[in-house]
Amino acid sequence: MLKNTNGLQQSAQHRSQAAMEKAQSAIRHMQAEEVPINFRTVAARAGVSTAWLYKTRTLRDRIMRLRSVPKTPVENESKDRRSLSQDRVIATLRLRIKQLEAKNDELNERLELAYGELAVRPSNTNSARRGHIHDVQSPNKRKKSLDDYR
Repeated sequence: MLKNTNGLQQSAQHRSQAAMEKAQSAIRHMQAEEVPINFRTVAARAGVSTAWLYKTRTLRDRIMRLRSVPKTPVENESKDRRSLSQDRVIATLRLRIKQLEAKNDELNERLELAYGELAVRPSNTNSARRGHIHDVQSPNKRKKSLDDYR
């Protein structure tokens, strides 16, 4: 009786190719994110075993080469990122100040125009309240101050 192992071989080959693609994708993403690359981190990111990574020669050589690349000190990178972030905040605040100054200038011009219109407008001597009973108070009907109650 002959055993048909072709299906098993094809399945194993597909799984191996899928694992290879996942591992290579994980390495590319880790390089882009500047995450330290070693066998454990690649295995965890790709969802494969470290034993499989060690067994696969092309991946093993690539990981060994990438983990031996010296990184610049983390403090310098964080300082650079921090200074870039501060520069962006400063630029944003300067832009906001310019916008507010322009709006303030516009409002000042409008206010000056309104004052000018009021100054030019003829005064109306006959006010609507002229002769109203509450306009003129007699001395005996004035409001008491706080001193009157002491």
